[in-house]
Amino acid sequence: MRRYRWLIASVLIMLVAGAIYGLQQFDKANFGVPRFFLWRLVSRDFHGGNRADVNGVSLYYETYGQGPPVLLVHGAAGFLETMHPFITALASTHTVIAVDSRAQGRSTDSTAPLSYAQMGDDMIKLLDKLGIADTDIVGWSDGGIVGLDMAMKHPSRVRRLVAISANFDANGVAPGALGPQAQAEIAAEIKPFYDAIAPDPTHFPVMVRKIMVMVTTEPHYTIAQLGRIKAKTLIVAGENDLILRRHTDALAQAIPGAKEIIVPGATHLGPLEAPEIYTKIAQDFLAAAP
Repeated sequence: MRRYRWLIASVLIMLVAGAIYGLQQFDKANFGVPRFFLWRLVSRDFHGGNRADVNGVSLYYETYGQGPPVLLVHGAAGFLETMHPFITALASTHTVIAVDSRAQGRSTDSTAPLSYAQMGDDMIKLLDKLGIADTDIVGWSDGGIVGLDMAMKHPSRVRRLVAISANFDANGVAPGALGPQAQAEIAAEIKPFYDAIAPDPTHFPVMVRKIMVMVTTEPHYTIAQLGRIKAKTLIVAGENDLILRRHTDALAQAIPGAKEIIVPGATHLGPLEAPEIYTKIAQDFLAAAP
């Protein structure tokens, strides 16, 4: 009987361990988003989702925490959940505003082409609706470009800017990095989530086409325009980023007083590959003395 009980206990332990391992692998395969959903479900820092009508579209956004505001802007074809490491890291010290950019995630689209200038103006209009005079910004990839656009055109609205894996010219992307095969792979990765949350899942091919036109033809900011940025700025990129290193260096050098950090071994997906490193970089920069 004692041996029988030991056998049952051993089987139960193996089943529990297997289930935990399986959940961990599932979470890892999905870049930690399932764990973020669980955190959001029980966290007192999550204040819910809302919509704001700006520039002819309905932007979906979520707010977290309390303290000075920080706007989080995701990358191309993404959704606010891809910024989850920054949401959970910053919610204890900031009021986090995480947004689905126009045409992406839960936000709606218009008939106009997508552009960084338009998305930057969307964010300014959202801040107006929320009564936020100025804010810090953490933007990744396209989100970093949007942050640059906002800081150039609205210097009084941006206090600090962390631009991760962002380019200021379309030629700053490594040749072939956004070719047809890469575009197809990106589309395949995001389609299941888009289908689950988008207001109109049938809009997916239109969204993808607009995104790919934008990222392969924009932006085209000049060194002089970047020189107008007043916000304290941190430029971050991965050692193996698809943004060319010389381009990242030129971006940091063009912005007065900007700092630059290159994360060893990281790729363009650095914030999801090494979230502890990237969130620590953002936290330290935003917490530093003026």
